[in-house]
Formats: sequence, C-alpha cells, structure tokens
Amino acid sequence: MFQEAFKYYKARNPPPSLDNVIDLCSSGLDHRLKIISPNTTRDDQYAGLIPTKQWHIYELVDRPGLILIANPFTKCAQRHWMARSILDYPKHPNRTNLPETIIDKYGSYSNDDREHFDWWSVAQSIEDSAERAKLWKALRWTTLGYHYDWTNKVYDEAARSEFPPDLAELCRHFAESLGFHCFRPEAAIVNYYPTGSTLAGHTDHSEKNLEAPLFSFSFGQPAIFLIGGPSRDEKPDALLLRSGDVIVMTRESRLCYHAVPKVFPCRESSLQRWAEPEGEDAAGLATEEVPPVANASIRSEYHRNRYWRSTGNGFADYISNSRININIRQVLNEGENHL
Repeated sequence: MFQEAFKYYKARNPPPSLDNVIDLCSSGLDHRLKIISPNTTRDDQYAGLIPTKQWHIYELVDRPGLILIANPFTKCAQRHWMARSILDYPKHPNRTNLPETIIDKYGSYSNDDREHFDWWSVAQSIEDSAERAKLWKALRWTTLGYHYDWTNKVYDEAARSEFPPDLAELCRHFAESLGFHCFRPEAAIVNYYPTGSTLAGHTDHSEKNLEAPLFSFSFGQPAIFLIGGPSRDEKPDALLLRSGDVIVMTRESRLCYHAVPKVFPCRESSLQRWAEPEGEDAAGLATEEVPPVANASIRSEYHRNRYWRSTGNGFADYISNSRININIRQVLNEGENHL
C-alpha cells in the first residue's frame, strides 16, 4: 500500500488530488493532528526563529513520535540556510554525490584536486543556461560530520569531519525546545531535489542511537512527504511540506517507511516564504536578526547581496526550481565519543 500511494502522488498525468493531504497551512486543525506544547522553561529567543512559545507544533495521531513544526523560520533565516546549503556545504571536506566525470568535465583536476571542486562557483561561470541547469541538477546530496557510506549503509570513524557549529547550535535549540536535552548533532545529509524528482520509500536505521530524534528542515519548493509504518504494507499519510517546515522523527516513527514522491514548483510569490519583500516591508527586514555564523562578516553575503538578485544564475534562480532538505542525526550513544 505504501508503493501504491507513492505511485499515485508521483503521477504527472493526471496529477494527484491533494484533498487528503495534511496541510499545516489549512484554516482548521486537521483531525489527524494533535497540538503539543514546546518547552519554554529556557530562553526561547534564537536569532532567525520566531519565539518558541509562538511555534505551531503538532504530532501525527496515527504515527506516534512524528512531530511537525509549521515554519518557525524568519525570511532572512530561510535564505541563510539555503545559502549555506548551496555555497558552503558542497565544499571539501564535506562529501557529495558528484562523480568524477562531472568534475573533470568542468575543469582540469588531478586526483588530489578533485575533492576541491567548487560546484556553485563553476555553475555560475557557465554562460549557457541549459548547461548550467544540468550542473545544478547533478548535485543531489552532500554529507556533513559523519559521512554516510551509501554502499554499505554504515558510518565509519575514518570518514568524519567537523560538524558545522552554526547548524549544530540551531539543532540543539530545536531539541531543547522539544524536551530532548541530550541531543548531539553528529551527522547530516543535505538533499537537493530538482522539481519533478523523488525519493523512494526507506527507513533511517543506520545510527547506533535510534532513541535520539532525527531533525529535518525543508527549504525552497514544496513537496509531498509520505510517512507510513514499519512495513510497506501499511497505507501512509501524506503531508504537504513548505519552505521552513520542520519534521522531527522520534521513538517508533524513526523506523517507519517514508518517501518524497513529488517536488513541485510554487509560482505564487505570496507562498515563497524566503522571498525578500518590497516597499515598506523591506525596511523591517533590513534590521532582522540573522542566524549566528562562524564568520559574522559573511552574514550580509548570504541575505541581501548579489547572490539573491535575479541575474539568471543566483540563489533565487536555483531555488525557483529546487527543494533543499537538511536532515540531522545523532550517531553515537550518550557518553560515547567515537564509533
């Protein structure tokens, strides 16, 4: 039944009906959701997020442990994390799916230099828009911290780099706000979805610590997310995820089958939550607090500079046909420092 639902929502002609899809933006509370309260005993103000006490947090009734947070990010913060994912995360020492054939096509690299391939800079240098779009679509994932071995489905202590401190701090804030006080961000997979792409049904069971929550941040174009049970025989629930929405998989939901059968473009500017407003609204954005980063001088680079201008090869152009998903996990058990 999981595969039947996947095929239904993946279909293009005719396109699927969204009438039975859980939408966090609907005017009324869906009967399949229940409201849960955040932990606001600590300082709940974090740069780039609305105050924790204002978050809209839900749990899926039929999938205990699956927590949904309706977009707690500010506009600047959304652009910040998109920019980090586009400009920084695909760089060495992080690992990507880009094959040597792609890297060699766009430059002369020795075996030692291939790992320093700068995907975004190379794409910006390509004048032909169709060729540039091909390179944009070629990047499908990058890994941070513990680098996941996709062939053997394991982590390896020898394949580990520093986890980005700003992303770790963001994740710890979410964890604390939901009552997970011992969570340690140790591995992340950043997925890049061109519109029209999919992610097949799977479970996330490679981490040693399956009690720790898994955090998933969505940015850019909307997607249908399916969450089923521990068997493919169960009919899944369908969720509509928009930019800024957060999924937290805890307890038994961590071992449930899930998938992304559809990523589709949102052409309505009012629904592009990351878009910089114009006129009077833009004045408030200029003073909006942005997420902390290791190098404070790059903050304006990520939010308001040339990268976001519609020049045909900037961040706004890339994200107009893409979805970015950052999912963060704790690999080790409490008290452990290595595999």
